Amino acid sequence: MFSVPLEGGHRLDGLHGVGGNVLAYWDGASLVGTTQVRGSDGQPYERVTAGLCGAGRCSVAFEFGAHSAAVAALRLDTKITVDTAVEGVAADVRDLNADALPDAAVRQSTYEPSFALAPLYWVTYVQQDDHLVPTGCTAPVQAFEPAPVIPATGACPTNV
Repeated sequence: MFSVPLEGGHRLDGLHGVGGNVLAYWDGASLVGTTQVRGSDGQPYERVTAGLCGAGRCSVAFEFGAHSAAVAALRLDTKITVDTAVEGVAADVRDLNADALPDAAVRQSTYEPSFALAPLYWVTYVQQDDHLVPTGCTAPVQAFEPAPVIPATGACPTNV
């Protein structure tokens, strides 16, 4: 769960509920709107884990299933609009390129030789025109690797 204060007395809350995540957009004490972000399978993501906002845009991280995570790009004005969502095995939200817009990093598997045994790599995304646009990938590694703090620019594995 999270709560992010926004300009003009607005606030975005990420909440857990029976049946998945709920995002609530507030203007002071007045609820402007709510939404559930849905995954590629059409089901609401189960747990909201983090949110970062700037310039009327937000990146919100979720977890779902046993080993999955996602980041959704949102636009906040008179309502919450979900613009893009990217999925992987881990997710992080931060401003990667110091432009005051929230970006994303999503960890992926190479699936070689299998999902469980495969090296993992990060794909970074920056917000452009209300979408998360990939910038590149880190090199796949077998060990834990924290999320990047700047956009990755390496080539992404092509076997995925």
